[in-house]
Amino acid sequence: MRRSVRWVLGVSVLVVTSWMTWDNVLSDEDPIKALAEKAACTLKKCEEQHGITRMERTPIGQSFSYTWRDGTVSVDCHREYYVVGTRSCTAH
Repeated sequence: MRRSVRWVLGVSVLVVTSWMTWDNVLSDEDPIKALAEKAACTLKKCEEQHGITRMERTPIGQSFSYTWRDGTVSVDCHREYYVVGTRSCTAH
C-alpha cells in the first residue's frame, strides 16, 4: 500500500512539474509578453519609447523588465493557482 501511494504521488509531481515547464518555459511567449507590456503600461506611458531589458522564464512563471528613459518597470506573470487558472501580470 505504501509503495503505491508513493508511486502515485511521485507520478503526480512529475506530471505537474512537466506541465508547468511546458506552459511557462517551452510554449509561445508572445501572448504573455503582450499581457506583461499591458501591465507595465499601467505605470508608465506606452507612447514613449521603451523595450524589454530582462526576461526570465521559470516553471513557476515569467518575469520581465521594461525600461523607459526615466525608469524601469518590473512585471511578474503567473497563473492564478500556478498550475491552472487565468494568467495575470503584476507590474511594480
